[in-house]
Amino acid sequence: MQIVPIIDIKDGVAIEAALGRRNEYRELSSRLSDSNDPFKLSLVYERLGFTEVYVADLDGILDSKPNYDILRDISERTNLSVMADIGVWSMEDVLNLPKVKPVIATETFTSLNVLELPKDFVLSLDTREGEFQSAMNLPLKDFIRIIRDSKKITEVLLIDLARVGAAKGPNIELCMRVAGELLGKTLLYGGGVRNMRDIQMLYEVGIEKVLVGSALHSGAILRDIYNGVMRESSDSPAP
Repeated sequence: MQIVPIIDIKDGVAIEAALGRRNEYRELSSRLSDSNDPFKLSLVYERLGFTEVYVADLDGILDSKPNYDILRDISERTNLSVMADIGVWSMEDVLNLPKVKPVIATETFTSLNVLELPKDFVLSLDTREGEFQSAMNLPLKDFIRIIRDSKKITEVLLIDLARVGAAKGPNIELCMRVAGELLGKTLLYGGGVRNMRDIQMLYEVGIEKVLVGSALHSGAILRDIYNGVMRESSDSPAP
């Protein structure tokens, strides 16, 4: 199990998620850093021992103006592996960000042709309160049927947008449903994770990487690690 910290960017600065409502994200308040500079935040994550980071670039997602310089700085000036959602990825974006792994989100792409990018990517299955978010107007079960046997798609991220930035707990039902259908693929999850016990539950239903934002900034995750909450398990998640 791997914990992957999140950096949400809007107007070029790190911000804090609010129930996945991208126009309502708020100023970042963090116990980890007093800076809202995304690059400085990535350095904090690196010092804490994390090896990978997930970037949601809302300037790209909402306004088609990705923060190329910030993404290049994080991917080239730290030892972190970077995956990023910048909205709709193009070949130009791939060339501009050679060390960034694209996150292709069902909420924003309108054609399966985008899945033919000539590099590894993460496919994000976006949901909100049980409803699959797809610009192609496909139900989740049909979309899973399409991608199930794809050798190109190896990493799949499950996101419950209604839980992003909210201490509601993860959507275990969604994870169990998809894990049973996508055997052999690496599954990631994001949304509502509160503590290490949530992470352990996700691990038990087949999730290999967990995206965490608010629970890191509040100190809850690191406090659990420090206090050895999962120490009794030899399979304990760790950054």
